[in-house]
Amino acid sequence: MLRDFAKVLGYLLIVASSVMLCTVVGLEFRQIISVTVFTSFIAGSLFYWPFRNAFALAGVALLLGLRVLDVEHLIEFANLDIILFLVGMMIVVGYLEEKRFFDWLIGVLTKPFCSRPTALIAILLMLAAVMAALVDEVTSILFMMAIMLRVLKAFGVDKSKVLPFIIFLVFTTNIGSSALPVGNPIGVMVAFRAGLTTLDFVRWVSPLAVINAAVVTLISLPYLKKTGFSKVKVASCADLRIEEVKFTRGMLLPLMVFIAVLCGLIMHHNIEKALHLPKSTMLLATPLLGAGAALFIHRRRARELVEKKVDWWTLLYFILLFSSVGTLKYTGVTDLIAQGVLRIIGGNVFYAMLLIGGISGILTAFMDNVLAIATMIPVVQSMAEAGVYVYPIWWIMLIGGTYCGNATVIGSTANIVAAGFVEKRGYGSFSMLKWILLGTPISIVTFLLALAMLYLQIPAMPR
Repeated sequence: MLRDFAKVLGYLLIVASSVMLCTVVGLEFRQIISVTVFTSFIAGSLFYWPFRNAFALAGVALLLGLRVLDVEHLIEFANLDIILFLVGMMIVVGYLEEKRFFDWLIGVLTKPFCSRPTALIAILLMLAAVMAALVDEVTSILFMMAIMLRVLKAFGVDKSKVLPFIIFLVFTTNIGSSALPVGNPIGVMVAFRAGLTTLDFVRWVSPLAVINAAVVTLISLPYLKKTGFSKVKVASCADLRIEEVKFTRGMLLPLMVFIAVLCGLIMHHNIEKALHLPKSTMLLATPLLGAGAALFIHRRRARELVEKKVDWWTLLYFILLFSSVGTLKYTGVTDLIAQGVLRIIGGNVFYAMLLIGGISGILTAFMDNVLAIATMIPVVQSMAEAGVYVYPIWWIMLIGGTYCGNATVIGSTANIVAAGFVEKRGYGSFSMLKWILLGTPISIVTFLLALAMLYLQIPAMPR
């Protein structure tokens, strides 16, 4: 009862504070309404996460009823290109999961290291980053945790000592999710809104993800060796009792779909140029084609694939969130924020990167990274309209929204999924304080390392 009262009080204080702040700075009525509804949206999501769509639906309805938003702009701000991209990828990934393609792929990649425990753990941590980039952070963390737990059980690691392995697995997963657009919803958002290609990701952030995942892996090994796993002697994967998924004729079609979608995403910009298509057309078309092929192959089970593997609950939330954030841009609030940022940075790109990346990272650590980056994107767009060179700012914002998700248990969806997974299976629960004490230094070190490497490459970046 007391906890419920505290939640209600906290929610009302945040909303009331936003109204007072908007009034003090002299915003117009429509701007005050848009900020207040958006704040109510965010606060409702923070305090009542399971009911976030209720707040989202009520908020958008209020914007429409008060004429701050109309139906035409609701559709425009909903970012249906991003939503359709995510639908397509969820279907493709769901189909590959059904065929156990990822189990086979992980088995192939880890088989040479089964007799070397330390190398195997390091490979699993790095594979978590790679798989997060290729599929998405949630799918990656689910099957990588299942594999990690099987390995730890075979190594004789006690249940009470499992959590550190999962924490570091989450760390590399979050970092790896920044490497490609498909790795994280915010990667898709940045790619579409900044007009970035998959090859741009490969050039500018994939190397940073690999380096920082390797740094985290190196940091983890001395810490994890205290469990004694490295002293176990095994001759082969059979000794670890890891189920081997063999490549059969039935795996050919999943392999072809995986390769076709991956190649299409990597080469989409070249295809667009060859066919004289608008920018990002094939970035969207590729997962839709892959999803169509997957549904055709599944045939009678196609409907089941769409209903079970597409996260409609989250996609509805994204549509309503994007519409609410778009209203801030529509009413000019983000332009005012951008002007304030410009006064602080004074045209200095490094200060802009540090400020935008830092704010994105802090917001991500204490609320969902999609909320954080959806809030920041219109600000960066307004900065671009004001003449600021924002190309490196897009990248550092993405990095802040992924790397800094490691700072707290609630910093990313992968963290929350992992926490629920281990608790449900009796491995204990994560302490918020212990996670922060480990995750915050990791977040700061990797963020600053990525910031430095990006800043040094600015002269080579396109203008």
